[in-house]
Amino acid sequence: MKTKEKVKTIADREMEDSEFRRLFEQTWPLFQLEVQLLNALEQRHWTYADLAKVLHTQKSAISRDLKGGGLRSASIARISKMAEALGLKFFPLCIPKKKAKEFAPVIKKLAVA
Repeated sequence: MKTKEKVKTIADREMEDSEFRRLFEQTWPLFQLEVQLLNALEQRHWTYADLAKVLHTQKSAISRDLKGGGLRSASIARISKMAEALGLKFFPLCIPKKKAKEFAPVIKKLAVA
């Protein structure tokens, strides 16, 4: 009986490259945060202009922060203000690297609620 070989996806092949994996793991949490903020924006039926008005800033600043890794350059205070305006509570959290894999599923489960 033949066993089927598992077909590798492009993502699987990319993750075999240690540099790609390192960059992915480094940027993934920021991507997830962007998605959470964008989902909250969508749930409120707000545009970038609506959020900018509440935060007393310009639409271009919101666009810069929420497009393609822009949160990397945003301050914690700015991210917190965006979250608060969207009805969220931002928790900056430091976890020992050894415990990160253990905590990640619990935190993710809480964030999705």
